[in-house]
Amino acid sequence: MTEHANETPVRRGTKRILQSVLGLALLTGVVAAPATVAGAVDQHASCIGHEAAGISPPGSSAEFPGGVPEVHELLDSLGVRQGAVFSAVAKLHEGSHEACDAAAE
Repeated sequence: MTEHANETPVRRGTKRILQSVLGLALLTGVVAAPATVAGAVDQHASCIGHEAAGISPPGSSAEFPGGVPEVHELLDSLGVRQGAVFSAVAKLHEGSHEACDAAAE
């Protein structure tokens, strides 16, 4: 039996979307966000804090120039329930942006 045998199609789809959002946020944080913003996140912050810091404030990220509101728009356009994605990410406390992305894999 595989590790995915007990997952429902909805759970697998949500997991894939979560991984995509985390990956985009990581890319944004590493490439486009100022180091002072990315470094300002406390290591005990939830992964939603690490990810949001990489695209905040609006205008500081080339990938998501609209900041967090743009992520909301993206999820809406994909038909994804934002609450489920943000709740899952907020429950993770991995200590760094990179560790958060690794935890989503």
